[in-house]
Amino acid sequence: MKKTLLLTLSTLTVATLMTACGQSVPYINTDTEEECMIINKNLFQVDKFTQTVEKTSAFHLEEAAVALQNPKISVSNNKRQMLRDAAKRKAALEAEHQQLGCEVITK
Repeated sequence: MKKTLLLTLSTLTVATLMTACGQSVPYINTDTEEECMIINKNLFQVDKFTQTVEKTSAFHLEEAAVALQNPKISVSNNKRQMLRDAAKRKAALEAEHQQLGCEVITK
């Protein structure tokens, strides 16, 4: 009788612990979160690039373009073209950000 009771209690204890006491654990998709973080980082880089280009005079922009060298955003030395390329890149990143359902970035 004692053996049966001990076996039953230990089985119930193990079963309870394996099911986390009946609590469900929320599933977090870490792949999406990582992609969102990468997109946020890229958006930050595009914003920083845009601010740098806007602050730099057209006369010094060619030198600044060599220093910035970000081929993912723009490969041009023309200020207007660099800003257009940055705006296109930002729009593409924001569309991907929205498609993944990432949290809205607040500035």
